Amino acid sequence: MAGDFTRVLAAESISNFGSMLSRIAIPWLAALLLQATPLQMAALVVADVVAAALGSLVLGSLIDRTGKRAVMLFADLSRCAVLGVLALAAWRGSIGFALLVVGAAASGLLTVAFELARSAWVAQSVDAVDLPRRNAQLSVAGSVSEVAAFTLGGWLYQGVGAALSLAFDALSYAVSALALRGVHEVAATPREPAHGSRWRALVGDVAVGLRTVVSQPPLRALVCIDVLLAFGMSLTGTTYMIYVSRDLAVPTGVLGMVFALGGVGAVAGASLAPRLGRWLGSGRAMALGLATLALGAALVPVATGAGWIAIALLAAQQVIGDAGHTVHDVHDRTLRQTAVAGPLLARVDAGIRSAGQFATLAGAAVGGGLGAALGTRSVLALAAVSFALAAAVAGATLGRRSVSTAAAQ
Repeated sequence: MAGDFTRVLAAESISNFGSMLSRIAIPWLAALLLQATPLQMAALVVADVVAAALGSLVLGSLIDRTGKRAVMLFADLSRCAVLGVLALAAWRGSIGFALLVVGAAASGLLTVAFELARSAWVAQSVDAVDLPRRNAQLSVAGSVSEVAAFTLGGWLYQGVGAALSLAFDALSYAVSALALRGVHEVAATPREPAHGSRWRALVGDVAVGLRTVVSQPPLRALVCIDVLLAFGMSLTGTTYMIYVSRDLAVPTGVLGMVFALGGVGAVAGASLAPRLGRWLGSGRAMALGLATLALGAALVPVATGAGWIAIALLAAQQVIGDAGHTVHDVHDRTLRQTAVAGPLLARVDAGIRSAGQFATLAGAAVGGGLGAALGTRSVLALAAVSFALAAAVAGATLGRRSVSTAAAQ
């Protein structure tokens, strides 16, 4: 069983590398090759998020009713095909913006499918008491692959061009699928005999998942936390780069070094998360992680100019904020995996994710409007407030909730 987890960990690392590479390669292709307008660039982001938000509800039901390893393989091979089509079109010079939008939406949807299936596989293959440690390992692997993708992505695109960089991205998904060879399958949940169409049965499955989320206080708390966190992250996404590169005028070389420190913080947070869970319980560990994230975020709007004090504040935010965010992520993932029975795992996870993805769209709209009206510093301060509210909700609603008590339910 440990060997199976190692293969899933390898697949997760490679798959996440491909996902992060796609998220920078596709926008670069749009901006540099197709000379996309700002409105078109926004459409790429919206296509990715909306496809994931709407599709994840249906995916949750399908994944619960399907073997989890099979879904991960399908997602990897499908993303390989999608990126392969984009690479071929770029190489032939026939790629258009509409194809790029479809590719971004498909890639986002398939990435959610992989993540839902991977989370359900881990939940049903690992002992509950060992979940925080295993989820921490997944967080470390994700952080390392993300840093590698962002570090190598620019040089890859610059060195070999759009077509070959997309082909390399497609190949990464094929390698991820190969890593899953020999992994045991988690049996699908059998569907009860249904009276009516298959579509009606699917809608019923989705409704069961949503009712489960609404009916259980810990799950409602996770939804509220995820909405506040996603809203704050989206606010940051609309303004952070403008603030640090234009308003503060920090050189891009220095910014690259600052961003790399986020990986250090994430690894530290993943290392601390299991023991914090044992000391405090998962709920309070989440609250502490979110409070640390809020503290780090609050340092950013304090920075002024491009001097060493400002750079030190930005660097501290990367280390402190990413460490806290990772502590939260490890226990958030663990609580989702232990709060409900195996047959409902993917549907409940999908319901929580969908709420967060719609909050991402709301945050983008609010951040864009407030940034234009009040300036980027105000939006970044609001993001820190949103993170602090998420910490307060976690502390007030989850308390000393732990993996053992969640699993007992």
